[in-house]
Amino acid sequence: MKSVLLATFLLVSSHCSANLDTLATTLSWLQTWAPQNVKFNMIKSAIKFSGCQQKEYLAALHQPITENIVLEMGLGYAKGAHSWGVFNQKVSVKEFSFIPRYQFSHNVNIGFGVIAQSQTEFKTSQGFEFNLPKNTEWLVNTRIDGFASNHYWEWTASSQKWSPSNDLSGLFANGATNNKIGLSYNGYF
Repeated sequence: MKSVLLATFLLVSSHCSANLDTLATTLSWLQTWAPQNVKFNMIKSAIKFSGCQQKEYLAALHQPITENIVLEMGLGYAKGAHSWGVFNQKVSVKEFSFIPRYQFSHNVNIGFGVIAQSQTEFKTSQGFEFNLPKNTEWLVNTRIDGFASNHYWEWTASSQKWSPSNDLSGLFANGATNNKIGLSYNGYF
């Protein structure tokens, strides 16, 4: 199983700049080698309008450990390009998540885990380049089924910490922390 996980993250991370068909092929190949209860998922989201183009890829692994415990892991990559005359910019970030979940009942589960993001790479057309600080978020969240089969409510309490960085002239010299509580309704169409 460890070799399947390693292969998944190596193959998916090396193809993040590839098209969605290549990623889907890679994940379907991995699914043939993994046990039947392991699920691989590839989610791509994008937005594009005049002056802005952003894409986000997420490769997710969903594996039951016991009858009530499920392991969720994800590897993501996001990039954006903004072009507003002389103010062109490119941004990219990588993300890893590890969230074990306990299933209380058929429609309620609780998870405790971590989401780690790399330094956000920021480049402008004027040659200005810097990396925003990397951050780590510890969270506890509860999911309850929504109004449709692929919808759910999510309550989250989290603490996100940005590492100290010298790139922004002392703005993040001591790091920063953001504690929050959130409620969201998520649905896939």
